[in-house]
Amino acid sequence: MKIGFDAKRAFNNSTGLGNYARLLIKSLIQNFPEHTYYLFTPKIDEKFKDEFIDYKQVEIIKPEGFLNKQFPAAWRSFSVGDIVNNLELDIFHGLSNELPTGINQQKTKCVVTIHDLIFLRYPNYYNNIDAYIYKKKFKNACQNADLVLATSMQTELDIIDFFQTDKSKIKVLYQACDDAFAKTYSEQEKQVISQKYQLPKKFILSVGTIETRKNQLTILQALNNLESNWHLVLIGKKTSYADEILAYANVYQLQDRLKIFENISFADLPIIFQCASLFAYISEFEGFGIPVLEAMQSKVLTVTSNVSSLPEVIGNKQQAISPSSSDELVQFIENKYNNIETKTQLINEAYQRAEMFNKNHLAHTLMTFYKA
Repeated sequence: MKIGFDAKRAFNNSTGLGNYARLLIKSLIQNFPEHTYYLFTPKIDEKFKDEFIDYKQVEIIKPEGFLNKQFPAAWRSFSVGDIVNNLELDIFHGLSNELPTGINQQKTKCVVTIHDLIFLRYPNYYNNIDAYIYKKKFKNACQNADLVLATSMQTELDIIDFFQTDKSKIKVLYQACDDAFAKTYSEQEKQVISQKYQLPKKFILSVGTIETRKNQLTILQALNNLESNWHLVLIGKKTSYADEILAYANVYQLQDRLKIFENISFADLPIIFQCASLFAYISEFEGFGIPVLEAMQSKVLTVTSNVSSLPEVIGNKQQAISPSSSDELVQFIENKYNNIETKTQLINEAYQRAEMFNKNHLAHTLMTFYKA
């Protein structure tokens, strides 16, 4: 088969949608090398220029001609469809919530991944213009796609509720995470990273954009009720919400127990996970929640929210709490972390559950969907 992808994120995003796109494409190539893969992108970030260089099955397609190069967004939305038709692709997959116009669906099966509809659930977190554009693009993609992939059952429900999309053309395809998180790192490797970032000996780790929805302030409030040897390490892009966190730390004299990092090397991140005492991700709402899966594969005790898609990922009610309750987080630590037997059991069960999100399983399931 000839399979095309909207690969803009794969070549330009370091986290989130970029990681999803790179992992999915590579998993398909590795499991199904007999197919040809066409990656459409308006530009390529220097750090990703060699991302797919080792795969002879890959063809990268960028804008040609003065106008297309000057207006890459228009090329992606309105010209890619014609190229898909000329190449007579069997599949075109929009990996990040949208599809180009003009694809001949008599010849090419159109697939779109919808990651979440958070901008509709929490519009106050988004610029009005952005939310309007997202709604238009996402809804059009769901209407025009032959197959809509939802990253969780929660996202499937949202697609049906907000867009009235026919349930029969929606399939749930969970996400995977990089193999680096399942690797076991030596004590020496962990010591090097601990020294590099001056990590505390005993800390709660939380990874994700530092924003209101992610609810990191609740974790800091819990820290205020834990023994003083507990610390909090936040990794993620800062928004104005970070100022609230810092203000709270100042008021309650927690500055020395809080570290915030924005730019962490991806090579270091899995080791930081394994240095952590506890991973907490108590977001108010997620379409999937990759950091939870990364923690599960890293064999670090994990606690997450009991709302949206997050219970689907963690799978164990014992590890899901109210996102707004710092008291529940404190109780979790006192009852689960401090009980060695319970802690070990939860870590092992979570690691076993992480196998259902294996990238090779994902690739085989997706190929089955493509061929249906």
